[in-house]
Amino acid sequence: MSGDASSKTDIFTPIEIDTIGEIMNISMGSAATAASTLLDNKVTITTPIVSIVPVDEFEIAQMQPAIAVDIQYVEGISGSNILILRKEDVRTILSQMMMTEIPADFEVDEMAESAICELMNQMMGSSATVLSCFLGRTINISTPNTVPINQLEEFKAQHFGGQPHLVTIEFTLSIKDLMESQFISVMKVDLAKEIIDVSLNFDANAEEEAVAPPPPPAAAPPAPPSMPE
Repeated sequence: MSGDASSKTDIFTPIEIDTIGEIMNISMGSAATAASTLLDNKVTITTPIVSIVPVDEFEIAQMQPAIAVDIQYVEGISGSNILILRKEDVRTILSQMMMTEIPADFEVDEMAESAICELMNQMMGSSATVLSCFLGRTINISTPNTVPINQLEEFKAQHFGGQPHLVTIEFTLSIKDLMESQFISVMKVDLAKEIIDVSLNFDANAEEEAVAPPPPPAAAPPAPPSMPE
């Protein structure tokens, strides 16, 4: 899951890489707050590591067995943000949500899928709200869907076919007294570019408005003509 330095600078400038990392860090911080409420436990999401990865080199061996959740942006920006989590971490989260011990060999049945999607809907809905403020436009998502990763090559062909590179952002996920792990946000280059461009243009417009000179004072109305005595 590593791209070489030259491929990064060919596609994104260092400022753009820092920008997407900062934006996703802030939005995931809001997602962590929403998760804390739902799980009734402190959740923190920190330390984004942004990588530009050739699709054929994208691997998740360190995450397997894994579960993916697809979040579609349907307003404000257009594209898909796929979150990849370890199945064992999902089991820990579901156990906390349902207040019962989920067996280690659990399958993602309809109930588990519903719980995962509800958690992600709350988290990524909150993330989208912060993203709206950051980008200066309304951002909305569709209902998240779980995506099986049975064969990675098949998964990549289905979701990233025709893409030479992917943007991956790895986060540290901590739930107090329960777990500390990682998850990965994966998006196409076009979506990352759109988020960066909207952000930088919004910042530039805000700066222009901040330094714009104040309008000239209105001219005083002419004095009324004097009345003859």
